[in-house]
Amino acid sequence: MTAGVNVLVVDDSADLRDLISLVIERHPDGWRVVATAGEGQEAVEEARLRQPDLVLLDIAMPVMDGMQALPLIREVAPEAVVVMISGYPFATAGQGALDAGAHGYLEKSDLVRSLIPRLERILESTTTDGLG
Repeated sequence: MTAGVNVLVVDDSADLRDLISLVIERHPDGWRVVATAGEGQEAVEEARLRQPDLVLLDIAMPVMDGMQALPLIREVAPEAVVVMISGYPFATAGQGALDAGAHGYLEKSDLVRSLIPRLERILESTTTDGLG
């Protein structure tokens, strides 16, 4: 499931949304950002409308944070792979995000250098159930 992936990027920093979008749009297999959101409530609505394959969801945001938005996104877009992104190290918030239903957790400090390879590994691991 790594070709033609439709992505929703959610972060309260417009600069980071733009940077992540640029990296994703350069994927050689035609990944595209179908929507962005700056907070959790907007993310839930965009996920409902766009039905993305992949959601990159920041943990710490105003209005509704990523941990609050996560179960709602999973409900409105059940096929989407949700990967939490955070400035917090995995030891601080990663296991909680995975326990809450995220498919993966990426630290923002690693995003530019390793975003695509790490996302491809997460997507591949979610489709190795014999159906792909």
